[in-house]
Amino acid sequence: MKQPLLGQKILEWRKAKGLTQEELVERCNINVRTIQRIEAGEVTPRSFTVKAILEVLEVKPEEVKNLEMEKEEESQLSNLNSWLRISFIAGIIYIALAMVESFLDVQLLIDKKGFPIGFGYLYTFLKISVSVLFVAFSLGFYKLGESFSNLLMKVMSIFLMILTVVFVIEDVVTYWMGIDIVSSLLLRSLISGVVYVLFATSFLHLSKEKGPTYIIVGALGMVTGISFMTVIFAIPGLIFLTIFEISLIVLLYQEYKKVTEKSELTFVQQEQTFQ
Repeated sequence: MKQPLLGQKILEWRKAKGLTQEELVERCNINVRTIQRIEAGEVTPRSFTVKAILEVLEVKPEEVKNLEMEKEEESQLSNLNSWLRISFIAGIIYIALAMVESFLDVQLLIDKKGFPIGFGYLYTFLKISVSVLFVAFSLGFYKLGESFSNLLMKVMSIFLMILTVVFVIEDVVTYWMGIDIVSSLLLRSLISGVVYVLFATSFLHLSKEKGPTYIIVGALGMVTGISFMTVIFAIPGLIFLTIFEISLIVLLYQEYKKVTEKSELTFVQQEQTFQ
């Protein structure tokens, strides 16, 4: 266990036993300065020193291990909380920019010459921004998959990030080089459909444990993926995709609130333990 938590607990255990620092060091065969630094959280004591102190204070090693586990859990919750907050914010901005991106993509397919000179730089910047935001958005689900031990969610989150970056690179290259990408769009639709179906499956897999939100998100993801896979319904699939991504943002927010509440509860329990 890292300082100052261990030192604080040793201080509490010593006082609970009614021992002074001098009495404790006398029984442990260590000097007063050492115990003072340990209790102040200035040093991390060696394992044999900790063992000697615990034996005198009649504290079981399991209590120290439990505290270490609580500290590790608190750190994991804090990390997950940060990622969910970042992903939630990135998701909102991503949705807004993605709508603009979709409109421009359709207009480019219809009439590329209708855009002013210099538009390509703005278009490229927009594409890169969308891809960066989508990666940040998707990382939230990678972290959720990691937290829930859901390998499928982790893998599909990575696939979605890779596909998005590849598609963005292709769009930018296509714009500047003027290559016809109709056949590529068909391939995109099929690949995206498969990935979204598998991604949706990861939410349905958690639905029994996590509740109705995961059922709704999974169902919307399934409809989106199947629409893309049929190719014929790829255009309506874009509408379903937008609804699906909005539902993902809602889910991120709900999980963020849960983790925040759990973190606060863990903090209160630790405070009560130290009192």
